Amino acid sequence: GDQYRGCGHYVKAYETGTTRDCRSPTCKLSSAHMHKTAKNCGCNDRYTDDRRVRNLFQTKCDYYCQSAEE
Repeated sequence: GDQYRGCGHYVKAYETGTTRDCRSPTCKLSSAHMHKTAKNCGCNDRYTDDRRVRNLFQTKCDYYCQSAEE
């Protein structure tokens, strides 16, 4: 994705599709999940994509910043 230093935003270009175990006890998708038998726990159940910076810009982004200014 693209990282913008002017505003600090990261704009994702595409999904890598690569998943890995975070080994966090508070993640439902992890093998280390602490509530293995509970049906309704409040733990995170979303995958996150690895952030790989492809382009580093020194300016503000158009994607988030332009819509915020309107």
